[in-house]
Amino acid sequence: MKKDSLVITISDINSSKSFSVNKIIKKVILWTILLTLFVVTVSFFIISKLSTNVNNLSIEKNNLKSKNSVYSKQIETKITQIESLSSQIEELGSQLDDIEEIIGINKEDDVSLIQRATLAKLSSSEKIFMLHTIPSECPLPTCITTSKFGWRTHPTTHKRQYHNGLDLRAARRTDVKVTADGVVRYVQTKNEGTLGRVVIVSHNYGFETIYGHLRFVNVKAGDVVSKGQIIAKSGNSGRSNGPHLHYEIKHANKVLNPVHFTTWNMKNYEEIFEKQRRVKWESLIKLIKNQQKKLAQQ
Repeated sequence: MKKDSLVITISDINSSKSFSVNKIIKKVILWTILLTLFVVTVSFFIISKLSTNVNNLSIEKNNLKSKNSVYSKQIETKITQIESLSSQIEELGSQLDDIEEIIGINKEDDVSLIQRATLAKLSSSEKIFMLHTIPSECPLPTCITTSKFGWRTHPTTHKRQYHNGLDLRAARRTDVKVTADGVVRYVQTKNEGTLGRVVIVSHNYGFETIYGHLRFVNVKAGDVVSKGQIIAKSGNSGRSNGPHLHYEIKHANKVLNPVHFTTWNMKNYEEIFEKQRRVKWESLIKLIKNQQKKLAQQ
């Protein structure tokens, strides 16, 4: 037995036993070391496994980000292509309209002569009715044209294209009035596309007006509106280089020059029929006269 070792002796009637404390301590220390090594090994394995999973998730996240970026670029490219195709279709349509107008000049000149005779039969009430049901006067308190109808270089794309309407000077939040009685056919409240926020109104006898680059819209599709009613506030939405109102007029899906309609009133009533020959005024006036006559007889 070692000199410094501590011995514990347990005795009973039959016998006695001795235990060396050093051996017990050694066993305890050994088991403690083994348990610690086991815990450390298991912990290292778990941490290594978790670290691998985290790395895999990080790689997957980066892959998803990369795919999302690629898909976003593809979507943007497709949107740009669609807008370009839409612009080309509009331009081709305008070119066809121009060709149609050039081909039909002589025929329309003859119709113009017939219209002068027909106009003499129009009463004041019939003229007022036409000014209320067909787009007339300016949709803004003051009409100042900043970009004319027809071919132009676009102020933002700098490409030559056909301008289907008029650009009218308007500060933000200027009242926009509907120019004839009608029904709201379409409203876009989101700032999207070339014209941004848009209101389209259908009028009697195949006429339609379009109001673009709006800031606020006061109507919704299906609303019945009266001439002079405020339908929106002007703004700078869509593809625009400054606040203004884009104003279009169509008849039977043909684009008309709005400038002749923005100045149309009782004082210059007959000028529209000479300047705007794309509308078949002769048959239209006859239809209106017959309708007014039937109403008067009821």
